[in-house]
Amino acid sequence: MISVITPTYNRADLVQQTIKSIQAQTFTDWEMIIVDDGSTDNTQQAIQPYLADKRISYIKKNNTGQPDSLNVGVSHAKCEFIVFLDSDDEAYTHWLQTVAPYLKEDVAIACAGAIRKLLDGTKIEEGLSDYKLYGKTYRLKFTCGSLFIRRTIFNAIGGYDATMRSAIQTDLGYRLIDYIRKRHYKTVAVEQNLVQINIHAGERIRTNWSRRREGSIQFLNKHFAFIQQNDKREIASLCSTIAFSSYKLKRKKEALRYLLMAIKYHPQRGVNYLRVVKYTLL
Repeated sequence: MISVITPTYNRADLVQQTIKSIQAQTFTDWEMIIVDDGSTDNTQQAIQPYLADKRISYIKKNNTGQPDSLNVGVSHAKCEFIVFLDSDDEAYTHWLQTVAPYLKEDVAIACAGAIRKLLDGTKIEEGLSDYKLYGKTYRLKFTCGSLFIRRTIFNAIGGYDATMRSAIQTDLGYRLIDYIRKRHYKTVAVEQNLVQINIHAGERIRTNWSRRREGSIQFLNKHFAFIQQNDKREIASLCSTIAFSSYKLKRKKEALRYLLMAIKYHPQRGVNYLRVVKYTLL
């Protein structure tokens, strides 16, 4: 009933825990598709013992990036609903069991919350957020492990945009909502935190400042008119992200330009005024 798609790249030391968390699910009607994006470590050897479980399949391909890996996973999926789980994260045992009853015929997507585990072991709850889109408030979360999608709808909107450098989840989410509202499908909010996002010392998008900057600029340019019409504060949030990434990359003039744009679209957010001073002086 549910296809779990896990992209991975050089995470031999982490992916096993992700696999074990799926095998431990109390809901058993699942398949897991692991897409290896050209790993150069011993990821394949680490995964091999788990392939004795016929519900788990492994695909090795050339290194073309995470969005393409996710799309490849979907192309091999057999179940009606799909969900993505990163190879450094874990699902709680009741993850699929909790969401499955909501996946009815008129439902396009279901969203659940997550818990972020920091390096020091601290756990931060990250529930659903309100998105004001097309005059309606949706309770959503677009991150891996939180978003369950009807497979036919994922394919209908073209899947992930493989040209995006980052922000691929929100880009997909915005296109999903546009498709859903035009066809009167339902979205479901599952107000429970069901997966654990593990912060570790390895590379993640959120600390790759170059990719965050490029992807956020791509996203802003791609969806600017839509966001401006629906919630201008989201423009401010994106501009702040670009400004911070640019500052980290020592692009001070660019950082200030986007920070001033953030202030323009959300002048009440006081922290941005302090950042102007910081980015100017430091």
